[in-house]
Amino acid sequence: MKSLAIFLFTAAFISFSFVNFPEKGKVEEITLTCKVDACEKINQLYLYEFNGVVFKKINTAPTEDWATYQFKMPATEPRFYYVGVDGNNIKPIILGTEKDVQLKGSCARFQSAFLTKSDLNNEYQALKNTMNGFKGEFGQLMQQIQAASKANNVEAVNQAIAKLGKLDQKRLDMIASLKKANPYLAKVLELNTYLSYQNHGTGDLSEIEYFATKYFQLANWSDPDYHYMPWVYEGLKGWVQTIARVGLPVDKQQNYIDGQLGQIPADSRTYMLALGGIISGLQQQKSPLMSLYAKQYAEKYKDSEPEAAARLERLLKMSASFIVGGEAPDFTMNTPEDVPMKLSDHRGKVLLIDFWASWCGPCRRENPNVVAAYKKYHEKGFDVLGVSLDRNKDRWLGAIKKDGLTWNHVSDLKGWKNEAAKLYGVTSIPAMVLLDREGKIIARNLRGPALEAKLKQIFGE
Repeated sequence: MKSLAIFLFTAAFISFSFVNFPEKGKVEEITLTCKVDACEKINQLYLYEFNGVVFKKINTAPTEDWATYQFKMPATEPRFYYVGVDGNNIKPIILGTEKDVQLKGSCARFQSAFLTKSDLNNEYQALKNTMNGFKGEFGQLMQQIQAASKANNVEAVNQAIAKLGKLDQKRLDMIASLKKANPYLAKVLELNTYLSYQNHGTGDLSEIEYFATKYFQLANWSDPDYHYMPWVYEGLKGWVQTIARVGLPVDKQQNYIDGQLGQIPADSRTYMLALGGIISGLQQQKSPLMSLYAKQYAEKYKDSEPEAAARLERLLKMSASFIVGGEAPDFTMNTPEDVPMKLSDHRGKVLLIDFWASWCGPCRRENPNVVAAYKKYHEKGFDVLGVSLDRNKDRWLGAIKKDGLTWNHVSDLKGWKNEAAKLYGVTSIPAMVLLDREGKIIARNLRGPALEAKLKQIFGE
C-alpha cells in the first residue's frame, strides 16, 4: 500500500480582525453591482448556484451600457453564489447579509474580478490565504518526519511531531475565535481542518484508517449553512482522491465512502454537494467506483437537477472504458490494408487492446512480452488488437514486421489524436486494456509479468 498522500488543508496562524455579521432583520434586500469592462454585446450577467455537478443559473442582471450590471435579491443567511458571463467564467462570492456589494473586473476574465465593498468577502479571502499557509507548513513538517524516519533520527521525528501538535492547536484556537467573531467563516475553517494523526490518532487505528474516518471530525453535517458551501464539495473531493490512490482494495474504499455519506443527512443539499465531490474525486483517479456514485446522483436528483443528471449520464457513457467489469466501448478503424475493423469483431476471445507506436521506445521494449503471451495463449482463445498512434504508415508497418507482431492491427494515422485512444483515455503509451470473451473490461495496463499472471489465471498453464 502506498503511503498516505500529503495534500491536506492545514495552516499557520496569521492574525487579522474578522468582520461581524450585520444584525439579523436589519437587511431585507441585497444589491450586487458589477462594474466591468470588455463586455461589448454581453447583454446580461448571471448569478449561479452549484449543485455538485453544474452551475445552475438562478438570476440575471441586464445592462444598458455594457459596463454596469446589477442584481437584487432578498437577504438571507450568508451563502455562496457565483457570478459571471457563463459557467466557465465566474467569480465565487458570499452574499446574503451585506446590503450593497460591489464588484469590479472584466468580462474577459471574470474569475479575476475583485470586490471593492464587502468586508465579509475580504475576510473570506484572508482566511483562504491563511489556510494555504497552513497547508505549506503542514507539508514541510510531514517531509521532515519522513526524512527523519528514514534516517532513524528519533529526536528529529519527535521535534517535527511536536510542531505539528502546535499547528493543530493554532487551528483549533482560530476556530474558537472565529465562532465568536464570524461563525460562518469558522465553519469554513472546520471543514478545512484535519488534526494530525501523529498527535490525535489512537492505537486502534492505522494512519489511513484515521484519515478515512476522522478527516471531517470537526464538521457538523446537519448545519444548514453547509447546504451551499463549496468546501463540502472540495473537502469530499480531496478526501476521496486520497482514499482512491493509497492502494486500498476497492471494497474497502467503498466502505469508507459509504460510511462518510452515512453521516450526512440524505435529504439535505449538503448530501448533494458531498456526492458531487466524491464523483469528481473518483473520476480524476479513474476509479471504477465513480460509476456507482454517478448513477446514485443521477437517479436521486433526476427531477430536481435534470441538467446535472443528464451530464452524469453522458459522463458514464464516456467513462465506460475505465470501468472494470463494464462493456468496452466499440470503435471502428482501418487495418493496414485500409479495411474497416470493429473492436466488437473480436468477441468470443480474450482480447488485449494494445495502444502503441513505432516511435515509442517503451512500447517496442514491451512488444517481446506481448509476443510471448500471444504465442503461449493464442490457441487457447487469446488475441491482440494493436492500435497504433503512428502518423507514418511505412514506419508503422515496418515496426510490425520487425517486431514480429502477427496479430491484427488498426490505426487512423492521427498520432495522439487517435480516436480510439481518446475514447479510452490514453495519455501515455504503451497502454493496454484486457477484455473478456463478452467484450467486458477485465483490467487496464497489465504489462510484462502482470499480463502473464492474469492470462495464467484465465487460461491456466
